[in-house]
Amino acid sequence: MKAIVSTLYTLLFFTVTTNVMAMSITSMTTPGDLAQNMVGAGVSISNITYTGYASASGYFTGGTAAGIGIESGIVLTSGLAANLNGTTNTSDDIDSDNDLPGYAPLNNLIPGFTTYDATILSFDFVSTGDAAYFNYVFGSEEYNEWVNSDYNDVFGFFFNGTEVTDNVALIPGTNTAVSINNINSNSNTLYYNDNDNDDAPGAYPFEYDGFTHVFTASLLGLTAGETYHLDLAIADAGDWSLDSGVFIQTGSFSNTPVEPNVVPEPGTFALVGAGILGLCFIRRKKD
Repeated sequence: MKAIVSTLYTLLFFTVTTNVMAMSITSMTTPGDLAQNMVGAGVSISNITYTGYASASGYFTGGTAAGIGIESGIVLTSGLAANLNGTTNTSDDIDSDNDLPGYAPLNNLIPGFTTYDATILSFDFVSTGDAAYFNYVFGSEEYNEWVNSDYNDVFGFFFNGTEVTDNVALIPGTNTAVSINNINSNSNTLYYNDNDNDDAPGAYPFEYDGFTHVFTASLLGLTAGETYHLDLAIADAGDWSLDSGVFIQTGSFSNTPVEPNVVPEPGTFALVGAGILGLCFIRRKKD
């Protein structure tokens, strides 16, 4: 029976550890490394450029434990990528003002708003097929307090141009850009995960107060071997305050769709851990 108790303690250790590890951020090395981290099968990239604060971007691991549904990849933010390090949602207002300008194409995605602190990763790419895809998640500290306000943080993936119609970061089945005001607890809720401390304390061990499900950007109608261009951009809107970020899955920029990770339900790890701990406690009482 001691062996059973020992096994249960071991399971508890790994269960709790999975939750505690959560997300870890490594600083961006070079724009080239950042972009290459996205690349998977059947796609090659070149002519990589980066505009913005270097510390606004980086590499993440532990995304599955954090609940975002992508285990690892790159993150582009409107603040500091390092603010995402941690095991819980520590604050309602994580904020880094980089004092940088916005990006006009993002302004056009959300008419009436001005953007600030833009981060832009750009490159050319070639696909060996007739399409290219990659998986991403958008999250923000603007949730939920500043939904439908003057602060509508936004990002865009501009394919072969910078017009509104070139943006492929869209709510599934629509031509609507993904932004704070377009996906939240009241709008397109099917795609939204609430992590606000006031509404869902401890739901996910992850800093941003809300985030989307995993979406897939689709670049269709390509000619194999032809060169195309992509601009990945994110910015604050309305002011420089409160961070937002977009996470892109490692190796998912491919000529065929790549399966994302499965998002654990809120509290799953804690519930399983509590159950195992309870069994251990009961057994010890009997002994």
